[in-house]
Amino acid sequence: MSNIKGLFITPHPPIMIPALGEGREREIEKTILGIRAVAEKIREVSPDTLLVITPHGEVSRDHITILEGDRVRGDLRSFGYPHLKMEKTNDETTVEKMKKSFDKEGLPGRFTKGEIDHGAFVPLYFIQEVLPDLKIIHISIGMLSLKELYELGKKIRGILEKASGAFGILASGDLSHRLKEEGPYSYHPKGEVFDRHLINAVKRCNIGDIINMPEDVYGPAGECGLRPIVLGLGIFGEPKMRSEVISYEGPFGVGYMNAWIEEYLV
Repeated sequence: MSNIKGLFITPHPPIMIPALGEGREREIEKTILGIRAVAEKIREVSPDTLLVITPHGEVSRDHITILEGDRVRGDLRSFGYPHLKMEKTNDETTVEKMKKSFDKEGLPGRFTKGEIDHGAFVPLYFIQEVLPDLKIIHISIGMLSLKELYELGKKIRGILEKASGAFGILASGDLSHRLKEEGPYSYHPKGEVFDRHLINAVKRCNIGDIINMPEDVYGPAGECGLRPIVLGLGIFGEPKMRSEVISYEGPFGVGYMNAWIEEYLV
C-alpha cells in the first residue's frame, strides 16, 4: 500500500473566504461546500504532510519552485486584506531529501525561501479548519510541457516513497476563466470544451486524456489548473484509481471544480 494517500483538486477564488467575500461568497455556496468536503476527505485519509501545488507564487518557465524553511507564511495583502494571515509548518526533512535528489539528478527545481501564495492560501484556509497542524510542502509549477511535468511528478513520487510518513497531494487551480463575456477574460467557446474534457477525464480516472490534452483545447481556455493537476497525477502514480467530482460551477465566468482521486484497493 502506497504512502501517498490521494490527489485532491480544489479551486482558489479568494472570494470564498467570508471576510473577503463580504456576502458574495454565497454565490458560490456549492464550491464552498465542495472544498469543505475535500477537506474532510483529507482528514479521513490523514496524511502527515500535504504537498500543495499552486499555479501562482514564483512560477518559472523552466522549473518548479519549492519553499524551504521550517515555517512558511503568507497573507492576502495583494487582495487588500493584509490581516488575513497564515503560518504553516513546512516538512523541512522531506524538502531536504527532495533538494538532494533534484541536485543529484539535475531535475528542474529551485529551492528557496518564499511565501504562501493565494493559490495555496485559499484551500489551506478551509483545510486547516479540520487539520490545523498538518505540515505542508509548497510547490509552484513551472511552465514546462504537460508531459515534462508528469514525468517530473513521477520523480518526486520516487523520493516520497523513500521518505517517512504519509503524504497527500493538493492540486490547486481554477478551470477556464473564459466561460462568460463578463468574466475575468472575454468569452471563448474552448473554455466550456476544456472544462468538460477535464471533468470527464477526472471522473473516469483517465490520465492519458489529461496529460495528452491538445494545446488548442487548453490554450484558449484561460485556465490555471491543468499543470498543477498534471504534476499531481505524476506524483500520485498509476495505481488502480477511483475518483469523485464533488462540485463544479462557474457563476463568475471561471470554472471551479472540487474533486479527489485515490487508490482503489480491491
